[in-house]
Amino acid sequence: MTVPSVITNIVYKKDRDRFWVFVNGSYCCSIRGRTFKGMSLFVGKEISCTQIEEMEKFHFKRVYNETSWEKEGVRLEKVKNLIDSFFLDIRVELTGFGAGSTEFILDHPEEQGRPDMELVLNETSKVVMAVEVTGTEVMRGSDYWVRPDKLEYAKNHPYENVWLVLHYAKPFEKFVVIKPDTDKEYPFVIKSIRGTDEKYVIFNDRSPEVVTVEHFREYLATMVFNALR
Repeated sequence: MTVPSVITNIVYKKDRDRFWVFVNGSYCCSIRGRTFKGMSLFVGKEISCTQIEEMEKFHFKRVYNETSWEKEGVRLEKVKNLIDSFFLDIRVELTGFGAGSTEFILDHPEEQGRPDMELVLNETSKVVMAVEVTGTEVMRGSDYWVRPDKLEYAKNHPYENVWLVLHYAKPFEKFVVIKPDTDKEYPFVIKSIRGTDEKYVIFNDRSPEVVTVEHFREYLATMVFNALR
């Protein structure tokens, strides 16, 4: 007879903000405090150690389920169409991990925050800009939330010329363009999203990094012109 796997103890390590989970009396794994609250784990729950490890490793992929990925696909298409409408001698190539796919991929990108798009010159195939697409379907309030890893990627790759374009569909369609300052250390705040604590850097229209779509178009047009001279 197979003995069921059961959580027998959970110990919170305050100095590390992690929860140690024990299954059938043996240590299984530790879980980040900010994700544990959204995982519905408790003493007495029948679950294997392997299942718990997978829940921890891919927690955010499960939180942002297939429906969310479909909405992300809409944002990608909207931003691509926006850039295409500039009628510059460039093409948009999707490059991010799983960009444009709604398939659940049990894996992680080699580096968090890698941009979704590269803008490539048609004539020379030179990449002139990398664009990370983010946002939400419904915009609430007047602030723009960006995950720190997206800004960290821009800081770690200053020569890739990374920009962020946020798209909101409701209450009206809006594009927000952000050029991260690679010399700046951005403080973050904690926001609870679907029962899980997430880190975000907050921008608004007064932030020097936030520019208009027209400014973005003019900057890109200048880059293309200079690259083709």
